[in-house]
Amino acid sequence: MSLSDISRFSSGSLDDLAKGKRAVLYEELAEYFYLFARRGALRQSSVQQEIDYHIGNLVLVSLYFDVVLIQTATIFNATDPFVRKVADGVLVHPKFREMLDANALKIVGWGGNTPRDMFQAAEGFSRSAADSAPNADRFDAVASVFNSQSTVSRTSDQPDADIDVLFRNRLEQTTIIRRPEELAAVNSALEKSMEKTGQLVAVSFNPELNKLELSSQGADAVGVSFIQSWHDHLTSEIPGVITYAPLTNPVFVDQKVVVSQSVIRSFLYSPQIFASFLGGYLRAKDFNEILKRPYSDLMVVKNGDWARFVDAYHEAIEVVSSNVGHLTHAELSADQFGQDSTWATNISAAVDSSSDQADVNAFIESLAMLSGLIFSIPFLGAAAKSVGSLFGKTVNQTFHTLRQNATLEISPFINKLLRHYQLEGVRA
Repeated sequence: MSLSDISRFSSGSLDDLAKGKRAVLYEELAEYFYLFARRGALRQSSVQQEIDYHIGNLVLVSLYFDVVLIQTATIFNATDPFVRKVADGVLVHPKFREMLDANALKIVGWGGNTPRDMFQAAEGFSRSAADSAPNADRFDAVASVFNSQSTVSRTSDQPDADIDVLFRNRLEQTTIIRRPEELAAVNSALEKSMEKTGQLVAVSFNPELNKLELSSQGADAVGVSFIQSWHDHLTSEIPGVITYAPLTNPVFVDQKVVVSQSVIRSFLYSPQIFASFLGGYLRAKDFNEILKRPYSDLMVVKNGDWARFVDAYHEAIEVVSSNVGHLTHAELSADQFGQDSTWATNISAAVDSSSDQADVNAFIESLAMLSGLIFSIPFLGAAAKSVGSLFGKTVNQTFHTLRQNATLEISPFINKLLRHYQLEGVRA
């Protein structure tokens, strides 16, 4: 294997990067999401559809974060042919490369402080973790992504130990797998998978899990517990970097992350939520137009107005999180959406108390989008629709009126985005 194209110059430090910028870890491309949360995509989608999905997500998160991070493990710890093709397609996508060049996206690795060290560490680990060694040609093809500008070093040591402890804790909390013999079987599969690397890794754990005769519901519970344990670990292991929980499973609504000493529901940082928010300003073809143009065009409009927009959006996430904090997928009930809903009352109070803020309209827009989104989240939809009239009176009508009265001037950045790309917008 040729490593001649990989830079020997030192990369920046993740600690230094996280201190001065809003950073987000993009894990949806990781194989464990496909194995445990998005397995339906393997049957119902195509490689190109998945590539487009991830590229769209990356562009979206870059609109409200300073830098998007993808781990070397996400790229190399993939054994499923479908997932590997998707990852490779994302890596060679022009938009991905443009984001790297613009420093809006970086690869984060371990094993040293140069791309060469991190690349070799990732290759060695993936070969030891997987049952079948990846094709060496794939590493050659991916090597061109790695240079000192496009990578950041997380640590020189091999990180991510003791995730199995978090996994066992999560698994014990599930209400689906309760029989002792089932838990013992999962634990045995875990021990066997860890004999290869000493760590809990999806590419070695999943084959052992597939050997068990668990029900589909039980297997899903194990997979969700696996993902949650990784999020628990990453949240504490990489402070200053957001790891969000995408809306791929109901229980992810309970995932939390600490930001500026505030506990926030991490799914609120997902691009699905932001796409819903952005839908108040842009049509689908508008966003497609943004994707068609070089990413450098987008960087042109990310200036002072953009910084104020990002501040307003993140502030909205914090406030919205505090107002939906009582919602859990297990405790959801119709009376929570009634006329005396605590959530509705708190949101109304938040709007009133925020009326003197400079960018309050962007804040209100966020709340409006999220209140409407309740009806589009599958696991909330049934409960919400059962009391739809009351829910509409308490929340949606109020924010629908606010939203209709808003103008494009509520966000100079959005307005500038529309002008720069010559987009129609929803109010065209």
